[in-house]
Amino acid sequence: MHAFWYASVAAWEVACGAFLSPFGVPASSEIRRWERFCDRLTQLQRRIKFAPLESFTVGDRTFPLPLETTGPSSGCPCQEEIPYLNGFFDGDGCVSMEKSHGVIHMKICQSLDSAAVLMRFRDFLGGGIYRHSDRTGTKEATLQWKVHGTTMQHAADVLCKFPSMQRAQLQIAAGGAVARADRSDMIQTLKQLKQMDHVPTTFQSSWPYFAGFFDAEGSITVGGTYVGLHLQVHQKNPFVLEELHSFLLKHKLNKWALHSDNSRGAWKLQCRHRATCQLTLRHLLDSGLDLKKRQADLALSLTADNQMQVREAMFELNGNQNKYGRLDGPGIQRAKEISSVRQQLKKASQQERELLEVKLEGLLEEHKLQNLVTKSLRLRGSIRQSLQEGGFIV
Repeated sequence: MHAFWYASVAAWEVACGAFLSPFGVPASSEIRRWERFCDRLTQLQRRIKFAPLESFTVGDRTFPLPLETTGPSSGCPCQEEIPYLNGFFDGDGCVSMEKSHGVIHMKICQSLDSAAVLMRFRDFLGGGIYRHSDRTGTKEATLQWKVHGTTMQHAADVLCKFPSMQRAQLQIAAGGAVARADRSDMIQTLKQLKQMDHVPTTFQSSWPYFAGFFDAEGSITVGGTYVGLHLQVHQKNPFVLEELHSFLLKHKLNKWALHSDNSRGAWKLQCRHRATCQLTLRHLLDSGLDLKKRQADLALSLTADNQMQVREAMFELNGNQNKYGRLDGPGIQRAKEISSVRQQLKKASQQERELLEVKLEGLLEEHKLQNLVTKSLRLRGSIRQSLQEGGFIV
């Protein structure tokens, strides 16, 4: 059966090979042709499915799925561990209630390669780990940490001892199942507490809290056209980012800035100043940064000599994030040339402007075309890898 699927991909590769024939000056029709080809590859990729996940690995240990529910650790989490867990739960955690039974759950969903943090919650607070969604050609498999009953009450009670965004929800969870008469009101209360304008009565920033929150919601990228870093945290509720921004400014990390991100209907806290980024990452690593530790270590090693190697290694660790749209080496050089022509246009005379505008239009067209070629090659590679790893087309 696999031979059939490989033959299907081979047919796509033959088609791609036809597109890779030499061409002259890029034309809009050539761009449209490559766009259609990338669309077809994407459609094929979406049809790839995998068998349901039966186990997951953390370090050198493999665990079956589902990983049965357990009680909390006999020892209490250390004072630094709780703020980290709070920060991560504020970023990716959820308190929900089943209206029919009034049962409250605490849960966190993560991709398979982030299973370590789910084990961290299970080890300290109890609960179980379950398959949430299976891998496809376009998405990684996801797992879910989930806890309910008296174990959930204990977990909520531990976490709500420290001020956080979800403290009010955790206090509700600590009370256990909700009586039938109160369930409709409780659903509305939880809904209100999840709104983007919710402001907690108390909140306390710290480096361990920020480490947990950054593991859940942060990103680290390496510049392509310059030797630089970009740290970013997104959130719909601006309050938590405002508090973290004030906390960073108190620690003399003045290059952090808070902006509205209209494209995502959210807010973003970001920094593009390399020295400030690296100092921030050192603080986060010292305070328990876990999921993004390898990315942070790479960022701290960044120099002018290893920029491209660090950039590529960072993309590998970031998984599917912007996988098909990122610039390769030639793409970065094209981007630099486009930027140079745009700078020249600002100072050019009228006669020079006409020539530069024609040149810029050609560069932009060539850049778009070559990026599509690169995208198609990456899509083909991902499709073949998925099939080699047990995927099948449906």
